[in-house]
Amino acid sequence: MDPSAHLPTIGMARAGQTAPGALPATTIAADCRHYRGDRPCFQNRLCLGCERYEPYEQRVCVIKLGALGDVIRTLGILPELRRRCPRGQITWVTLPNACRMLANHPMIDRLLPFDPMSALVLGQERFDTVISLDKEAGPCALAMSLLAGMKLGVGLSEFGTPIPLNEQAKPYFYLGLSDELKFRRNTKSYLRLVYEALGWEYRGQRYELPVDAEAAVRVRKELERCGWRADRPTLGVNVGAGRAFANKMWPVRRIVEVVRQVRDRWPHVQVLLLGGPEERRTVHEVLHRLRRLGVGEGVVDAGTHHSEAEFVAVVDRCDAVFCGDTMAMHVAIALGKKVVAVFGPTCEQEIDLFGEGQKLVATVPCAPCYKRVCDHDDACVYQIDARDAADAIGSVMSLPLVYSLKLPVAMLRRAG
Repeated sequence: MDPSAHLPTIGMARAGQTAPGALPATTIAADCRHYRGDRPCFQNRLCLGCERYEPYEQRVCVIKLGALGDVIRTLGILPELRRRCPRGQITWVTLPNACRMLANHPMIDRLLPFDPMSALVLGQERFDTVISLDKEAGPCALAMSLLAGMKLGVGLSEFGTPIPLNEQAKPYFYLGLSDELKFRRNTKSYLRLVYEALGWEYRGQRYELPVDAEAAVRVRKELERCGWRADRPTLGVNVGAGRAFANKMWPVRRIVEVVRQVRDRWPHVQVLLLGGPEERRTVHEVLHRLRRLGVGEGVVDAGTHHSEAEFVAVVDRCDAVFCGDTMAMHVAIALGKKVVAVFGPTCEQEIDLFGEGQKLVATVPCAPCYKRVCDHDDACVYQIDARDAADAIGSVMSLPLVYSLKLPVAMLRRAG
């Protein structure tokens, strides 16, 4: 007897060839969304004849690395991708920090970190479509190495340089080659550009992030210990913006002035100071200055030690967020929060607030610039008035004016 007759047979459905509701005719159905291979699925049985067989009809791999905010806004392609592939498998390849933030996203079937192990695994697979949206050599090379029926976005030339992979992606790609095109001529949002690069119609689809339930419980308890109250309106103020570009967020003295304006006008509004490990000193300085001005009450240090999931949960506790063009802004947008965002060195037209906020845009001739170091005396920082920022915050939060006098809260209390 042929010994191979006792070996389990392995099935792999080809896209579109398995009828919905069909039963697997093989011992192992490697194409089923429930199959794991290294452990039992929830049925705890072999696959032959299983009534819960759900084969993937299409397989799509999305490669998107970059800064966290850039990855978050790219999630806006998922609603259309799911509409086109309702029974498909979506694999998303990104950096480890983004994997942690995107964990348990309901529209992503598999998250993989961009590392050698993932490249080896992906190299053994076949996809119907690969979507590559970065313009760096590493992710472009990964896209070129994968087996796929179709590749969209950006790949790598034989000279090791990024190139557009399809005709529709050329306008999206060309923006990175010309400041005139990117800064002056383009009027389209990032998501519209990406949709058009993929040959899709953009109809205002937005991006969303899930809030981890356990992280939400931990964050709420922590904030309450620091004096935050769930029954009061909350403004999040993100004090940092990374180091990639100069002046994406205002310096301490401008942040302090905005918070003072808000606390003077609306003492019932509490403020959460947001930031990461690099903003620890900035948060302390903002809080110290506000206390010296007598308006530190109701201002809470939200902490700068949070994991990615916990930071999302902190932002979820805010009704509105004041920030620069930062990751915090994209998290707030993804959570449907009101946003007041300041723009100096970056392109405001690429950001869509989806009707949930206001932009404060510096109109100085040198902006936008994308420079790491400002050579115009921080012109874009001081072109926008702190009072205008407070006005915008009050508007998006629909706050009634409590005090009309331009006096610190402490002075108003003494006067009363």
